[in-house]
Amino acid sequence: MRRLRIFTKHLTSEEIAALSALAAASGFAADEIETVLEIGAPLVDCDDEVILIPISAAACAAPDLEDDVKQVSNGARRAICVWPEDAEAEVEVPASARKYAYSIVPWNAEKLQAAAADDDVLIFEMPSGDVMPKVYTERNLCVDEEAQPK
Repeated sequence: MRRLRIFTKHLTSEEIAALSALAAASGFAADEIETVLEIGAPLVDCDDEVILIPISAAACAAPDLEDDVKQVSNGARRAICVWPEDAEAEVEVPASARKYAYSIVPWNAEKLQAAAADDDVLIFEMPSGDVMPKVYTERNLCVDEEAQPK
């Protein structure tokens, strides 16, 4: 069974309705869509749990966003972040989204469907649909590897 859980902690009722409509347009049946105020523990009876996290201005400004988002990694589930429909083309991507999201998609049902349908599909795009610029990420070296000078 698959389930799309929309994280609604920082959303208005209009935003929740719009995200639910986007989820339905991306191929999720009504009984697969659920709205939640907290991410909580993974669902026991679900083999494909996707947490849809809107990265609206209100959500990005919340000091506890990272604490909420990192809960997704507890269990076999994926976080997909979605930009609001009216997001500016050039905005700062929240650090928590960069760290924990499997995909960051614009307000586009086809892209949400592609990211949600297969955990091997990774989409990292800005609200405009442009590919996100790559950023330096720190990685830990294996014991037998030598660090290369930067």
